Amino acid sequence: MQEKKHLNHWEQDWLEGKISSQEASAYASESEHFEVLSKYIDKASSLGVFEKNTKEEAWRKLEAKIAEAPQTKVVSINRRYWLAGVAASFIVIVSAFFLLDQSFFGNVNVQTALAETQTIYLPDSSVVHLNAETDVSYSKKGWDSERIVELDGEAFFEVKRGSNFKVTTPSGIVEVLGTSFNVRSRGGELIVACKTGKVRVTAFSDRNTKILTPGLKTRTKSGALIEPEMIKSDNIDLWRSGLYYLENTSIEEGFEELERIFDLKIVHSLPKTELERTGTWDFDRNNLDESIQSITVSMGLQVDYKIEKDRIVFE
Repeated sequence: MQEKKHLNHWEQDWLEGKISSQEASAYASESEHFEVLSKYIDKASSLGVFEKNTKEEAWRKLEAKIAEAPQTKVVSINRRYWLAGVAASFIVIVSAFFLLDQSFFGNVNVQTALAETQTIYLPDSSVVHLNAETDVSYSKKGWDSERIVELDGEAFFEVKRGSNFKVTTPSGIVEVLGTSFNVRSRGGELIVACKTGKVRVTAFSDRNTKILTPGLKTRTKSGALIEPEMIKSDNIDLWRSGLYYLENTSIEEGFEELERIFDLKIVHSLPKTELERTGTWDFDRNNLDESIQSITVSMGLQVDYKIEKDRIVFE
């Protein structure tokens, strides 16, 4: 049997035309090697090599092409992890909603912003009118047997008859069976006025209790309830119509109420002794100038003021 010839660099000699294809096949150490190279040459022939390229340049390009590692399709797992992360985040959000959203367990919280009023209906159809910057909360669970509303701010209640109804505030508690009344709890002070029915007010500081009938109001002073005093019934919830009647109120509290009603910041340089002076005045939600003058004129304040975009400046 004739021994198969072998020639080093037969590939280059073949491409440069020094040997024929038949001779190249004979010199190849393995026939598969020659067949693979033939396929590359067939592919290369369709690449359209520029005529100015020399055979040496063409050979170098072909060698570089042959030397390239086979390209395998890489499927990134980043997208898979990203989708898994989105799914996990969704599960966390949904879980947090049920765990942290108190309304899921029957707890309800309603808040009003500055210059905002709102009316809400309780499970028994009792009505609560919220003044500006007020926070109320209650639980619908077991409401029929225990009606309790937590209040921070000011609200007027119209309570349907039924089980005992309680309004708790940081300073005290108000209890009724079926009536209408106003509760104001701001800055550690509690003011309660009864319009219809009967109201029992208890201060947390000394557990002192006062009973209010229509046209009476009480308030805490240094934590203790004062004796009930008369108030015009129409003025108890006057603020619901946009009119505010402030009786025996300090200038400082009056400024705070103006800020609350009109959502404006009041800037002044009045001394503390001046701010502690008390008076009685009317505010109109639809007339800022008249509301300001109700304080300045009635209290004899020798100041000028200007209304800017988001504040009132006293000079």
